[in-house]
Amino acid sequence: RRARLALYFFSALESLFIPIPTDPLLAACVYATPRRWWQIALLTAFFSVIGGFIGWSLGWFFTDFIGFLLTNNMIPFLSSENFMNVTNGFSKHGLLIVLLGAFTPLPFKLVTITAGLFKFNFILFIISAFFGRSIRFLLVAGLVRYHGNPKILFFLTCLIGIVITSSYIILEY
Repeated sequence: RRARLALYFFSALESLFIPIPTDPLLAACVYATPRRWWQIALLTAFFSVIGGFIGWSLGWFFTDFIGFLLTNNMIPFLSSENFMNVTNGFSKHGLLIVLLGAFTPLPFKLVTITAGLFKFNFILFIISAFFGRSIRFLLVAGLVRYHGNPKILFFLTCLIGIVITSSYIILEY
C-alpha cells in the first residue's frame, strides 16, 4: 500500500521535474498487486495529471516574466518574433503536442510547463493529458499484469502515436 502511495506521489512529481519515468515503479506495484492493475494505472494517471496541472500553472504564471525578458532582449537566443511563432504553433497544434507528450516517453514535464506558458486551453489540456496518460499507464500495467513482451509495448506505443497523429492531421485538414 505504501509503495502505491509513493507511486502516486512520484507520478505527480514526475510531471513537474523528476527525470525518471514512472513506468518502472508502476510495473513493480502492478506486479505486487496484479488484480488491481487497472485501478493502479488510472490512479497513477490521475496523479500525473495533477502534477501536470501544477506544471501548467507554473508555465502560465511565468508567461509575463518571459514576455518581460523578451521585450528587453534579455534572452539572446529567443526573439519576440520567434516566441510569437512558437505561441501560434502551439495554439494550432497544442492538442497534438499534449496528447503525444502525455502518451509517449517524451518528457511530460516540458509539455505541461510549455502548455501553460503558451496559454493552451486548460480544460483541453486536462482532458487530453488524462486521456494520453491513462492509455500509456493502462498499457504498461496491462502488459505487466499479463506478462507481456516489452517489444509489444513499444510497438503498441508507436502504433497509437501514429494513429493519434494521423487522426489529428486528417481532422485538421
